[in-house]
Amino acid sequence: MWNGEPGLAHAIVAERFKLHLTPPTTVDPQTVNTPAAVERWVIAHRSKFQRLRFDTNCGPFVDVTACVVAGPWFAETSTDGSSPAVCGMDTIAFRDGRIVEYWTIGKAAATIGTWARRLRA
Repeated sequence: MWNGEPGLAHAIVAERFKLHLTPPTTVDPQTVNTPAAVERWVIAHRSKFQRLRFDTNCGPFVDVTACVVAGPWFAETSTDGSSPAVCGMDTIAFRDGRIVEYWTIGKAAATIGTWARRLRA
């Protein structure tokens, strides 16, 4: 869905959906609550970039009892000649084979080293 197929939302997102975003955000998560709204959200987000490609290098981590999948991601981006990398973590809850809740957090990859240095200090 995020790598250029936003229409997949209609096949994988439940009719009742809940989005969780970390502030600050320009999106009201309460308005992204159906497959069509998820599709519009993905299209709007992708339109901010000339290039946006997500990859995962490990995971996903699956809890079949809780029906939750989680995993880190890395995104290659391109906007106005710059190509900042972004990394983050998603947690996805499923019911009846469809996504019912989605939590995501992302940060510019260049700042991750700063976080690590602060934690060690």
